[in-house]
Amino acid sequence: MDLNKIAIFSSISKKMSWLNERQKVLAQNIANANTPGFIPKDLKKVSFKAHVDRYSTNGTLQLQTDESDHLSAGGSNGTLFEIKEIEAGFTSTSPDGNAVNLEDELVKMTETQMDYTMAVNLYKKQVGLLKTALGKKS
Repeated sequence: MDLNKIAIFSSISKKMSWLNERQKVLAQNIANANTPGFIPKDLKKVSFKAHVDRYSTNGTLQLQTDESDHLSAGGSNGTLFEIKEIEAGFTSTSPDGNAVNLEDELVKMTETQMDYTMAVNLYKKQVGLLKTALGKKS
């Protein structure tokens, strides 16, 4: 059975691959902390908005119901929430032109490692649920 054909497993696997690649990029930034003129890099974050836009024409999630008697989402048009993009970032450089801030890079690495651990645990939990649904003991 190929678990990547199941959407949740495919999504988690892709997230884990992205986190793995990000960890490599952050490690390269740290390795080049003393390289003159080096500018740190990071992977572009996956846009949840882009995924929503595939299923919606106006960029908002719509509550889907099976019956007309089901509750609406609270807004007049059934909108659950609005997705906003936040831009941030300030980079300072050293006299030799190197822009790597070790503290920032280490924080990013820690966040990435925590996200990866969360994804692994979620994957394990989904496998356990699948085993339970199939009647197998873990």
